[in-house]
Amino acid sequence: MLANVPASENRSGIEFTPLQVVTRYTAAKSRQDVAAALAVCTKTFVLDTVPFGIRGVGVDEVAAQLQIFFATFPDYRVTIEGEAAAEETVAAWGTLHATMRGALGSLAPTGRACTLPFVSVFEVGGARLTAERFFFDLGTMCEQLGLPADAVAAELRAFRARRHGDDLRTPSGADGAPGAEHDRGHDVAAAFVERFTRFWRPPVDLDEAVTLLHEDVRLIAPGMPPTVGREAGIAEFRQVLTRVPDFHVDLGRWSATADVVFLEVTLRGTVGGRSIAIPCVDRVLLRDGKVIERVAYFDPSPIAAMAGAQ
Repeated sequence: MLANVPASENRSGIEFTPLQVVTRYTAAKSRQDVAAALAVCTKTFVLDTVPFGIRGVGVDEVAAQLQIFFATFPDYRVTIEGEAAAEETVAAWGTLHATMRGALGSLAPTGRACTLPFVSVFEVGGARLTAERFFFDLGTMCEQLGLPADAVAAELRAFRARRHGDDLRTPSGADGAPGAEHDRGHDVAAAFVERFTRFWRPPVDLDEAVTLLHEDVRLIAPGMPPTVGREAGIAEFRQVLTRVPDFHVDLGRWSATADVVFLEVTLRGTVGGRSIAIPCVDRVLLRDGKVIERVAYFDPSPIAAMAGAQ
């Protein structure tokens, strides 16, 4: 699949594929070299750090936000463990490493390190990045760094209010085309995505989960115990639907490589009389066209906060 991704020329006339552009960007960020990272981005580049609820629009604003982030985490780096590309969208996954050596707002540095799985979804235009959406589990980050999650949430709210107002949780590109339009030739992945989309339309019928899940499936999601086996996974989904009867999933876009599928989705439902809409990325490993492993990347704190307010 990756061989079919077209290359584009940069201003020096050198051709780069979308994957190469992403690699240059992530390598520069891991060196905390903001100028080099943003050199491969458009001037209107958008960075959504989804767990923080923070969006930077334009290279000047993104640069300022990255400098603040690197002052807190001066040894930040990522290890890329895999990538998948579909036309002008690239998904990259791996592990984030960082030590809190600087303050986070009014929170003093703890000197503790975090090691977290992450997914980033990139949009590429020509030979430059136009957007990145960065997903990891904020709750696990707080736990590893020894920070109270409520205090971190308050600091992030204050930061958003100072810079742009408190309306920055919606990721960019929500009106993007479905992944099937990006990669019609990937038959197994496309067939799976069609079943996934159909299954999660409300009302959700859990009896149809057998069309998606391998009998030995392993499901991992933040805030939920990992499950092994189809019956255990369905039982966990049943618990979710008991608490949130109108829970469903809207697909935004997807990409795939070999037997790995990335789905960028929005988790929706009603908790305590209030609607929730949580951006999420699912990394799915297929076996015989069904899910043998699914790892979800999203911030579960809005659900917990609403449930606790009931």
